[in-house]
Amino acid sequence: MEKWYKKEYVCSICNALIEMTTKSDELRDKTCLECYGDLTLLSVADATIYPTIIQKEAQTMETTTETLPQVIKLDFVENDEVTTKSYSESDVRTLLYRDKSYQTKMNEYYRKESQLRTLLEEVYADSQDQESLIAIAEIFDVPLTKEVEVTAWVRVSATIEVDLAEGDYDLEDMIRNNLTIDSFGSEISVNDYDVERVEEGAY
Repeated sequence: MEKWYKKEYVCSICNALIEMTTKSDELRDKTCLECYGDLTLLSVADATIYPTIIQKEAQTMETTTETLPQVIKLDFVENDEVTTKSYSESDVRTLLYRDKSYQTKMNEYYRKESQLRTLLEEVYADSQDQESLIAIAEIFDVPLTKEVEVTAWVRVSATIEVDLAEGDYDLEDMIRNNLTIDSFGSEISVNDYDVERVEEGAY
Protein backbone atom coordinates (compact mmCIF):
# COMPACT_ATOMS: atom_id res chain seq x y z
CA MET A 1 0.00 0.00 0.00
CA GLU A 2 1.35 3.39 -0.98
CA LYS A 3 2.10 5.82 1.81
CA TRP A 4 0.92 9.42 1.50
CA TYR A 5 2.01 12.43 3.54
CA LYS A 6 0.23 15.68 4.34
CA LYS A 7 2.70 18.56 4.78
CA GLU A 8 2.13 22.11 6.05
CA TYR A 9 4.34 24.95 4.80
CA VAL A 10 4.49 28.68 5.51
CA CYS A 11 5.82 31.25 3.05
CA SER A 12 8.74 33.37 4.31
CA ILE A 13 7.54 36.41 2.30
CA CYS A 14 3.72 36.52 2.21
CA ASN A 15 3.21 34.22 5.25
CA ALA A 16 0.73 32.05 3.35
CA LEU A 17 -0.10 28.71 5.04
CA ILE A 18 -0.01 25.95 2.41
CA GLU A 19 -0.98 22.25 2.71
CA MET A 20 0.34 19.61 0.30
CA THR A 21 -0.38 15.87 0.06
CA THR A 22 2.37 13.83 -1.62
CA LYS A 23 3.65 10.27 -1.85
CA SER A 24 7.18 11.25 -0.97
CA ASP A 25 8.39 11.99 2.57
CA GLU A 26 11.54 13.71 1.27
CA LEU A 27 12.03 17.30 2.46
CA ARG A 28 12.69 19.24 -0.74
CA ASP A 29 12.85 22.99 -1.28
CA LYS A 30 9.40 24.38 -2.13
CA THR A 31 8.31 27.66 -3.71
CA CYS A 32 5.16 29.65 -2.93
CA LEU A 33 2.73 29.71 -5.86
CA GLU A 34 1.50 33.16 -4.82
CA CYS A 35 4.75 35.18 -4.47
CA TYR A 36 7.44 32.58 -5.32
CA GLY A 37 8.97 32.94 -1.85
CA ASP A 38 10.73 30.06 -0.07
CA LEU A 39 8.46 27.73 1.91
CA THR A 40 9.36 26.51 5.41
CA LEU A 41 8.08 23.09 6.50
CA LEU A 42 5.94 23.24 9.66
CA SER A 43 4.63 19.66 10.04
CA VAL A 44 4.29 16.26 8.32
CA ALA A 45 1.39 13.84 8.96
CA ASP A 46 0.39 10.44 7.58
CA ALA A 47 -2.32 10.88 4.91
CA THR A 48 -2.49 7.30 3.60
CA ILE A 49 -5.92 6.36 2.19
CA TYR A 50 -6.85 2.85 3.38
CA PRO A 51 -9.32 0.42 1.68
CA THR A 52 -12.95 0.77 2.76
CA ILE A 53 -12.92 -1.92 5.50
CA ILE A 54 -9.56 -0.87 6.92
CA GLN A 55 -10.56 2.77 6.66
CA LYS A 56 -13.72 2.17 8.73
CA GLU A 57 -11.72 0.31 11.37
CA ALA A 58 -9.18 3.11 11.45
CA GLN A 59 -11.97 5.67 11.76
CA THR A 60 -13.47 3.70 14.66
CA MET A 61 -10.11 3.66 16.44
CA GLU A 62 -9.60 7.35 15.78
CA THR A 63 -13.03 8.08 17.27
CA THR A 64 -11.97 6.55 20.57
CA THR A 65 -8.35 7.67 20.71
CA GLU A 66 -8.07 10.94 18.78
CA THR A 67 -7.91 14.07 20.90
CA LEU A 68 -9.50 17.28 19.72
CA PRO A 69 -7.12 19.98 18.50
CA GLN A 70 -6.26 22.54 21.15
CA VAL A 71 -7.78 25.99 20.73
CA ILE A 72 -6.60 29.11 22.54
CA LYS A 73 -9.08 31.92 23.15
CA LEU A 74 -7.75 35.44 23.74
CA ASP A 75 -9.64 38.59 24.69
CA PHE A 76 -8.73 41.91 23.06
CA VAL A 77 -9.94 45.29 24.34
CA GLU A 78 -10.34 48.10 21.81
CA ASN A 79 -12.44 51.23 22.35
CA ASP A 80 -13.79 49.68 25.57
CA GLU A 81 -15.15 46.72 23.60
CA VAL A 82 -13.96 43.18 24.32
CA THR A 83 -13.45 40.89 21.33
CA THR A 84 -12.68 37.18 21.76
CA LYS A 85 -10.65 35.43 19.09
CA SER A 86 -9.82 31.74 18.82
CA TYR A 87 -6.47 30.41 17.59
CA SER A 88 -5.73 26.81 16.63
CA GLU A 89 -2.39 25.11 17.10
CA SER A 90 -1.61 25.76 13.45
CA ASP A 91 -2.47 29.47 13.87
CA VAL A 92 -0.14 29.77 16.87
CA ARG A 93 2.65 28.00 14.98
CA THR A 94 2.22 30.40 12.06
CA LEU A 95 2.16 33.46 14.33
CA LEU A 96 5.32 32.35 16.12
CA TYR A 97 7.11 31.84 12.81
CA ARG A 98 5.88 35.21 11.55
CA ASP A 99 7.03 36.95 14.75
CA LYS A 100 10.46 35.35 14.47
CA SER A 101 10.67 36.41 10.82
CA TYR A 102 9.69 40.01 11.67
CA GLN A 103 12.22 40.11 14.54
CA THR A 104 14.99 38.92 12.22
CA LYS A 105 14.08 41.57 9.64
CA MET A 106 13.93 44.34 12.28
CA ASN A 107 17.34 43.37 13.68
CA GLU A 108 18.76 43.44 10.16
CA TYR A 109 17.20 46.88 9.55
CA TYR A 110 18.61 48.35 12.76
CA ARG A 111 22.05 46.97 11.92
CA LYS A 112 21.96 48.59 8.48
CA GLU A 113 20.55 51.84 9.93
CA SER A 114 23.50 51.97 12.36
CA GLN A 115 25.94 51.43 9.50
CA LEU A 116 24.26 54.20 7.46
CA ARG A 117 24.34 56.59 10.43
CA THR A 118 28.08 55.95 10.93
CA LEU A 119 28.79 56.42 7.22
CA LEU A 120 26.92 59.75 7.07
CA GLU A 121 28.76 61.02 10.15
CA GLU A 122 32.11 60.17 8.55
CA VAL A 123 31.56 61.60 5.06
CA TYR A 124 29.05 64.44 5.46
CA ALA A 125 31.41 67.24 6.60
CA ASP A 126 33.88 66.77 3.72
CA SER A 127 31.37 65.79 1.03
CA GLN A 128 30.96 67.88 -2.12
CA ASP A 129 27.33 66.78 -2.38
CA GLN A 130 25.85 67.38 1.05
CA GLU A 131 22.36 67.90 -0.40
CA SER A 132 22.25 64.28 -1.59
CA LEU A 133 23.42 63.05 1.81
CA ILE A 134 20.69 65.11 3.50
CA ALA A 135 18.10 63.56 1.15
CA ILE A 136 19.34 60.05 1.96
CA ALA A 137 19.20 60.80 5.70
CA GLU A 138 15.61 62.08 5.39
CA ILE A 139 14.48 58.99 3.44
CA PHE A 140 15.78 56.64 6.14
CA ASP A 141 14.90 59.02 9.00
CA VAL A 142 18.52 59.19 10.14
CA PRO A 143 19.43 62.44 11.97
CA LEU A 144 22.62 64.10 10.78
CA THR A 145 24.05 64.45 14.27
CA LYS A 146 26.96 63.12 16.28
CA GLU A 147 27.94 63.19 19.93
CA VAL A 148 30.96 65.25 20.98
CA GLU A 149 32.65 64.94 24.39
CA VAL A 150 33.37 68.39 25.90
CA THR A 151 34.81 69.76 29.14
CA ALA A 152 33.66 73.24 30.23
CA TRP A 153 34.98 75.44 33.04
CA VAL A 154 32.14 77.43 34.62
CA ARG A 155 32.39 80.20 37.24
CA VAL A 156 29.38 80.27 39.57
CA SER A 157 28.41 83.27 41.72
CA ALA A 158 26.17 82.26 44.64
CA THR A 159 24.86 83.51 47.96
CA ILE A 160 24.98 81.11 50.93
CA GLU A 161 23.24 81.57 54.27
CA VAL A 162 25.41 80.30 57.14
CA ASP A 163 24.63 79.89 60.84
CA LEU A 164 27.13 81.99 62.82
CA ALA A 165 26.11 80.29 66.07
CA GLU A 166 27.55 77.02 64.83
CA GLY A 167 31.00 78.54 64.57
CA ASP A 168 33.27 77.66 61.66
CA TYR A 169 31.62 76.76 58.39
CA ASP A 170 32.99 74.95 55.37
CA LEU A 171 31.90 76.79 52.21
CA GLU A 172 33.47 74.29 49.86
CA ASP A 173 31.68 71.41 51.56
CA MET A 174 28.37 73.31 51.39
CA ILE A 175 28.87 73.97 47.68
CA ARG A 176 29.77 70.34 46.92
CA ASN A 177 26.69 69.06 48.75
CA ASN A 178 24.16 71.55 47.37
CA LEU A 179 25.28 72.72 43.93
CA THR A 180 23.81 70.87 40.93
CA ILE A 181 24.52 71.37 37.24
CA ASP A 182 22.04 70.36 34.57
CA SER A 183 20.97 71.27 31.04
CA PHE A 184 17.66 72.66 29.81
CA GLY A 185 18.17 71.37 26.25
CA SER A 186 17.84 67.71 25.38
CA GLU A 187 20.85 68.02 23.07
CA ILE A 188 23.16 68.37 26.09
CA SER A 189 23.57 65.62 28.68
CA VAL A 190 25.68 66.43 31.75
CA ASN A 191 27.65 63.28 32.55
CA ASP A 192 29.65 64.54 35.55
CA TYR A 193 30.90 67.70 37.25
CA ASP A 194 33.42 68.56 39.93
CA VAL A 195 33.96 71.58 42.22
CA GLU A 196 37.65 72.45 42.03
CA ARG A 197 37.86 75.60 44.13
CA VAL A 198 35.56 77.75 46.31
CA GLU A 199 36.48 81.33 47.37
CA GLU A 200 34.56 83.59 49.67
CA GLY A 201 33.69 87.00 48.27
CA ALA A 202 31.89 88.41 45.25
CA TYR A 203 33.58 88.11 41.87
